Amino acid sequence: MPGFGSEDELYRYIGGIFETALADPELAPKLEATGLVLRMQCTDPDCALIIDLPGHKVHKGADGSGPDAQATMTMSTETANAYWQGKVNLTFAMAKGKVKVDGTVTKLLQLAPLSKKLFPVYVDRLKADGRDDLVVA
Repeated sequence: MPGFGSEDELYRYIGGIFETALADPELAPKLEATGLVLRMQCTDPDCALIIDLPGHKVHKGADGSGPDAQATMTMSTETANAYWQGKVNLTFAMAKGKVKVDGTVTKLLQLAPLSKKLFPVYVDRLKADGRDDLVVA
């Protein structure tokens, strides 16, 4: 299963779906209402995003410009890519240690049902960019 090659790719694809969702009149209020600032920490390569849902902003982790996160999800870029395509069950991935969660888990769990609406947006973005190498069958 493929992952990203850089933090720029993580930001473009996963950060991009959050930017799209935060501009959506239906999803944005629901995402904002979670009050969650999420750090998505990835390995292979090491990179991160800070997703500030109340502030409607996505920051690259290397920039150091984002607010402090209330929850952190740690996983490989391979797992992150598969998760945002709906191919990873979060509960099982956490139980198997493929995804580690620290911080405010209850707020993170509020995000889970909303995430499902982002899966097709993510896959469409990969396909539009010709990144079939990242699409999981």
